[in-house]
Amino acid sequence: MISLKTLSAAAFALTLAACASTQDTASQDTRVAANTQGGGPDEMVCENERVTGQLIPRRVCMTRSEREALRRDAVESFDEETTRNLRVGDPGGGQ
Repeated sequence: MISLKTLSAAAFALTLAACASTQDTASQDTRVAANTQGGGPDEMVCENERVTGQLIPRRVCMTRSEREALRRDAVESFDEETTRNLRVGDPGGGQ
């Protein structure tokens, strides 16, 4: 007869194996392939995006031109913040 400890250990191992599946990698490969295929700027593209703190990814649909505009805004904001934080010296003469 199978002991309760053996059964519990097997259930735990199966749970860990299910958590380590590569389904996210496969969906990312599909997403990249879908985004690199040719299409017009008004073509609707949907992606599953993972939100920090949530287990279930959400589906976000927007046109290629909208997605490109968001990407450009993010890069521009990042560049501005980087430039602002890399300034050398204190122009006010503080400390």
